[in-house]
Parts: sequence; C-alpha cells; structure tokens
Amino acid sequence: MKLGALLKSLAPTIASAAGGPMAGMAVKMAASKLGIPDATANEIEDLIEREPEKAVLLKEADKDFKDRIREMEIDLESFKTEVDDRKDARAKFSGDITPKVFCILALVLYGAYVMTVTILPHDQNDETIISLVLGQLSGILGTCAAFFYGGSNGKK
Repeated sequence: MKLGALLKSLAPTIASAAGGPMAGMAVKMAASKLGIPDATANEIEDLIEREPEKAVLLKEADKDFKDRIREMEIDLESFKTEVDDRKDARAKFSGDITPKVFCILALVLYGAYVMTVTILPHDQNDETIISLVLGQLSGILGTCAAFFYGGSNGKK
C-alpha cells in the first residue's frame, strides 16, 4: 500500500504503518474517523484534497492510531527491521548449501531413528529418551520445512 505525500505529511504515524502488519488497522481507523469506513488510502487522500477541512479529522485519527499502538505496545520500526532482516537473510543465504545439507541429514537421521526404535523389542526401549529424541528431530524437520517452504520466503 503506497501512500502519497499528502497523507504522509498529515498523518505520519499512519503512513509509517503502510506496508507493514498494521497498515490495514491504520487505514481503517483513518477512514472511520472521516466517515467513510471502507475507504482505501487513495480514497482518503482524494477526500482530503476535495475537502481540506477534513484534514483535522485525519490528524485526530493519526493521534488515535499512535495512542492505540502505544496501548498495544507495538513498535512499528521493529516490525520493519525484522521483516527487512528476514528478507536480507533469505537473499544472502538462498544459495548456501549448509541448510540443505543439515535438513537432509536431519531427515535421514529421523528416518533411521524411527526405524531403529520400531525394530528393537519394546522392553529394550527407554520411552523417555525415545520421546525426547523424536520430539527434537521433529522440531528440526519443522524448522527446515518452514525455512524452505514457509509463507515468508518470497516465492509464490
């Protein structure tokens, strides 16, 4: 969601939320304050250009949004930094073979361990250790899958 200079100058907190996880909430608060509940950022800008006296309401919406963020203890800058960090890491390490080798090794170990536990007689298995190892390997495989196939890897 791109915001024009008018909205950025009148409502800087709302503009700083654009493109982040709080963008929808910010625009909804501004639109509601202006009396057009389902408006987009562009429609809000058009309304302010047509009716400049509504800029006061937009500034109030910006203040309300800032207060709401404070109440929720959300730091928009930290969200943006975290998203940028993840994008940068994926870009830099996308060609690195280490995570792939680690994930394949974890998968092979997981399969081998499950087969070993299945083949051994039940009375020789220490169930606590088995559960601990299977839980750890399952977590590693989940993390591997999230790294390669997660929704935030930028591939659609």
